[in-house]
Amino acid sequence: MATSLFRPGLNCQRVARADRAALLIDGEAYFRAFAHAALQAKSSIVLITWDFHSQTRLHLNIAGVPDLLGDFLSFLLQRHPRLKIFILAWDYPVMFSRGRERPIGSDGGWQPHPDIRFHYDAKCPFGAALHQKIVVIDGAVAFCGGIDLTTERWDTPAHLPGDPKRSSVGEIEPYCPVHDSMLVVDAGAAHALLDVARQRWLVATGRALPVAPVDRDAWPESVTPTFSDVEVAVARTVPACDSPRVAAVTEVETLYLDMIASARRYIYIENQYFTAKTLGDALAARLAAADGPEVIVVSRLSSNGWLEAPTMAALRTMLLQKLRAADAHGRFRAWFPTVHGECCDVHSKLMMVDDLWLRVGSANFASRSMALDTECDLVIAAGGSASARAAMVATRNALLGEHLDVTPDDLERAIAAAGSLGAAVTYLAKDSGRTLCPFENLDEPSTAVLALAEGVADPGHPVTLEELMVGLSRATGLGLREQTAADS
Repeated sequence: MATSLFRPGLNCQRVARADRAALLIDGEAYFRAFAHAALQAKSSIVLITWDFHSQTRLHLNIAGVPDLLGDFLSFLLQRHPRLKIFILAWDYPVMFSRGRERPIGSDGGWQPHPDIRFHYDAKCPFGAALHQKIVVIDGAVAFCGGIDLTTERWDTPAHLPGDPKRSSVGEIEPYCPVHDSMLVVDAGAAHALLDVARQRWLVATGRALPVAPVDRDAWPESVTPTFSDVEVAVARTVPACDSPRVAAVTEVETLYLDMIASARRYIYIENQYFTAKTLGDALAARLAAADGPEVIVVSRLSSNGWLEAPTMAALRTMLLQKLRAADAHGRFRAWFPTVHGECCDVHSKLMMVDDLWLRVGSANFASRSMALDTECDLVIAAGGSASARAAMVATRNALLGEHLDVTPDDLERAIAAAGSLGAAVTYLAKDSGRTLCPFENLDEPSTAVLALAEGVADPGHPVTLEELMVGLSRATGLGLREQTAADS
């Protein structure tokens, strides 16, 4: 099996084998798989997360099993008194408090079971976040991807408009459809993710995580393995930190660049954001090459938040324009999903290359995920395995088939008829229903918004308070000058 793309110590932390692995598409599949694996836990459950909400609905429909996450975890501890649960969540600033519950243990906040060890991770550099989404159960099975165990993450692949199940506790109106993905792995790959969790726990708490792998089968019964006996690489982003002393790790970016460089036929990207400058430059170079691959992007149309919405949209517009200008051979296409006229929120962080590589993790296609936020991705390599390559094709067709509301077989026939993946998607895209729409008529961002985006919202390196203030001042100054010019 050719593994030259994986260079442990440079583009990934380590390469391990998984006896079984599967892509879980959307929150329904993940929440069910997590619960079924957790119900088998005998020793430990470890959660590393950007956000945790005890009132998250799991939609289990299992008699006698609580449906809210906090109650579910307490139920597990009552069933197995020797079980230990460890939760590490980002110690977020006030500006990220929308939709989160009150701090754990505070007045009005969740009061966890005594055997749940909950810590907030405050050991991120200024402006950075703990963004990993990792769950490890008994060290035997592990999940990694884009889905936090929190509210507004659950949905089905149908993404039904107004689905009443897609609502949070205390809310009447359903939140919008959301598409996401997670990988579940076992054996050596699960052990590798446990090591990542151990490292972060030590940095955040100053104490070792008292968890060891258990020699047992904890694979969730609701999941049919997609892959068998495959190599899995673990790639991280860790920003440098002085207290405690932590060295910078940029495996996420390096492995992204290696995958882009290795592509020969296609690169398929699903991501919440599409703004990373270094990765965009690499894609532009491949699109300009006569023998380069197709590049197919599926991202969200709209973002939320006073800072995120204008800035990340502005950077996306600039990158889309850059890639279209570089696309000398007509191989670039970018879409956003809609469901009967309602936008579907893409939260997935996934990339596939040539039916050879499947990447799923926490890292957004954004500059801050390359160097600022703490991230973890998994990459499955098909190598020379015919069964693994067939599983890659099936996975790709399932993802695009969901967006286009067609069967995987329909998509495969369209690819054969159209001659390329991008042409097939263009042919199958409809004017209404559940479909993909091209990014068109992009508003030209102002220089002020771009300055705010590059200096504050999506920096490509850790920033100081002074740099943040300079970025805000520069954006404000540019905005005033633009408004003055417009008024005159």
